[in-house]
Amino acid sequence: MEGKTLRVSGLQMLVSRDVTQNEKRILRAVELAAVQGADFLLTPEGSLSGYYVGFDGQEVASAVERIAGRDRAARVGLALGTCYRELEDGVEYCYNQVRVYAPEGDYLGSHAKILRTSSLNHPGIGEMTEYVEGALRVFDWNGVRFSALICNDLWATPGYTVMPNPYLPWKLKQMGAQVLFHAVNSGHHQRNRSFHESSVGLWAYALKIPIVEVN
Repeated sequence: MEGKTLRVSGLQMLVSRDVTQNEKRILRAVELAAVQGADFLLTPEGSLSGYYVGFDGQEVASAVERIAGRDRAARVGLALGTCYRELEDGVEYCYNQVRVYAPEGDYLGSHAKILRTSSLNHPGIGEMTEYVEGALRVFDWNGVRFSALICNDLWATPGYTVMPNPYLPWKLKQMGAQVLFHAVNSGHHQRNRSFHESSVGLWAYALKIPIVEVN
């Protein structure tokens, strides 16, 4: 990334289950990011759909298209946190994604949450049954290689993680990522805040790459 810059705006917001209201907040952030001269806007986990599995797939898909169109017009790239339903060979799958669009409007692809949460008392339920596991990937834009992780993907919170920690930030560094986007929806309780914040700081220090995070 030597000689290259990546300017990122981050949207901090209270995520609701009202897609219309979430869309309005994100569209306002797009306009502000354009004014700030940002290359990309990063939004929190589930910021459009709401962070739950019962969202309306068609409503979210339509809103995604409108937001992507506004980004294209504003020449701002987008790393959009949203749950999303996709048809693959006639079968519908539900993902917790960060959908990535270049400033030129091209859809670069998505990252779907891998380290999905589950209760220690009832392992294998919760996100592990609600969302399909994704696969790691990196994105290239203007000479910069970056990637995205979603919430627990990075910190593997004790009490909510029954799968072995796959150390996804380290794997992405091995894949050539120079910047990590981290879309978070950690809720309102403060008990895990110090663990979360120190985990991000330690990973950024260990990998020697910046981590851009919104919640």
